[in-house]
Amino acid sequence: MALLALAAAVVGTACGDTITGRATPGMTPVELSQLDAGLFPTEPSAFEMEVTTDSDVYSLEARRMLGFLISPHDVDPELRYLNETQLVARGTSPSLLPEEFAPISDRNYLIAGAVTSRVNNDPRRAMDGLVALLRFGNDDYARTAATEYNTAADQRSPGREKLVIAGHDKARAGRAPTRDHAQAFAAKGSYVVAASFTAPADQADRMTDWLKTLFDLQFAAMKDLTPTPPDDILDLPTDPEGVMSTTLPAQYPGSAAYNGLAGAYPPAAHIHFENDADQIADYTRYRVDLVARNEATVYRTASTEHAFALQARLSRPAEYDEEIPGPPGIADARCIQRAVSSVMSERFYCVLVYERYVAVVDSYGLGDLPAPELYQAAAAQYSVLANSRAPG
Repeated sequence: MALLALAAAVVGTACGDTITGRATPGMTPVELSQLDAGLFPTEPSAFEMEVTTDSDVYSLEARRMLGFLISPHDVDPELRYLNETQLVARGTSPSLLPEEFAPISDRNYLIAGAVTSRVNNDPRRAMDGLVALLRFGNDDYARTAATEYNTAADQRSPGREKLVIAGHDKARAGRAPTRDHAQAFAAKGSYVVAASFTAPADQADRMTDWLKTLFDLQFAAMKDLTPTPPDDILDLPTDPEGVMSTTLPAQYPGSAAYNGLAGAYPPAAHIHFENDADQIADYTRYRVDLVARNEATVYRTASTEHAFALQARLSRPAEYDEEIPGPPGIADARCIQRAVSSVMSERFYCVLVYERYVAVVDSYGLGDLPAPELYQAAAAQYSVLANSRAPG
């Protein structure tokens, strides 16, 4: 039985993204048969993550670890824009980490990890920050890896100045002679926290403070993190409550380690995929409990009111962004042309609401025109939700 649409509009007006506790508008009725979904599927489909290689297995642990990673934005609010977030699994080569680190990772039995990077998008005073959380074979391997990573950083930047991080005497850190870049590495149990910051040279004296703040926050976030025993990694959930059936399936699904980060994520993990951390720094006020990523992204909130509030936040234009018309037949959709996008997002996107669910669909474009697939995918995603026996 399809999810029941709200029977009638409820009197009241939603204000911005505020949860008022008052009545919120009901969804505007949509005639599914009139939507143009192109060649996209309009029915929910079962999700199966291909797990056949060691890298696939370890990537499941990497997804879990992402929920314990902090953001560079937590260290300095200026680092608000997503560069990229990557999962790290043995046998893969994450581009966010220097290539010199790969042999160090291999010989110290890197198992899994997660890394995220954010920038300030200011070409005149460019800044970027990176945080990585990496799991190794045991505590000794982690300590060795941290030391060898730092040595590799010294070799990559001759004359690198040693930095002392207050409260983290075992951390190994250094700043480039140009004073515009610093890196640090610290082991905790079988984990290594790796961090780097790039900023104008006149900010060099702040880098030690940034690194201290990062380690303080990251180690606090790891207080409940314990390594999943290798034999139990395959038991980690990949589609809790079947939420992946609510999102558009990928046209060419791949293995767990190489499928574009598809899967179901808890809020603390998925927040690292948001394009602008000032736009949405966490999901608490919207009571998001699960997020499904595939060809589109679907957020499960607590109610239709929360869903409309989250939509308002996700579709709020940033500076130089522009609102564009929504897909025909879906009056509640909100669509945006981004002025700046990361490698993980397209320039055009639409945000839809169906009951307690919010869906984000994006696509490329030509100049100032979105590709036709944007509106077709949006229509298909709405239909999938409407035709779904959505969990919860």
